[in-house]
Amino acid sequence: MAKTKKLNIKQLLKKKLSNSKALKNLAYGAAKKKMDGLQNTALKQLDQHPVTLELEKGTSGMNSSLLGGRGNFFGFLGFREGQQPVEIIRDAFKDHIKIRSRNPKLKNVSATSYIWEFDIDIPSKTEIYGVTPMAWSSRSWVKGVERGVTNYTKTIFTDSSESRSGIALQSKQNVNFITYSPTPYITSILDNLKKQLR
Repeated sequence: MAKTKKLNIKQLLKKKLSNSKALKNLAYGAAKKKMDGLQNTALKQLDQHPVTLELEKGTSGMNSSLLGGRGNFFGFLGFREGQQPVEIIRDAFKDHIKIRSRNPKLKNVSATSYIWEFDIDIPSKTEIYGVTPMAWSSRSWVKGVERGVTNYTKTIFTDSSESRSGIALQSKQNVNFITYSPTPYITSILDNLKKQLR
């Protein structure tokens, strides 16, 4: 007596769907639309963040809310006058938050639905730290913002040709003119993005 093999409809459907170029393109279009929306949200969060707003004021942004209502945050971090430190982060968000491939994986098939999965690239905080060195240290200024900056008790604000920014100097003694506490910044934006991708 001949043996019969049960026909697995789910497997046949999965095979058919996984080979369908038209359906892959539709899935990619939907995924890209969502990815573009999340990228725009991350850029908006970056642009509206207090750290970004103060840095983009440059040397004109006195009475910093991040420094207890005193001083200039741009000068505090030691940037050179005219420098645009946030631009490299903005470029990273624009260029490196993306779908890795147009070829998705078919993860689940049922009688009423199927799920495609795309690999997404987003910058890591380590990568952001790597492209944001301080002018006076190999340490990342983003990491300093998020975890704390040393010697802030010695920072004084005065017009000076000896200053990189032209407005901030380090004293040899503590002056306690400003206060600074670590501030969530890029890591929190990236964490929010990852949550939306789960």
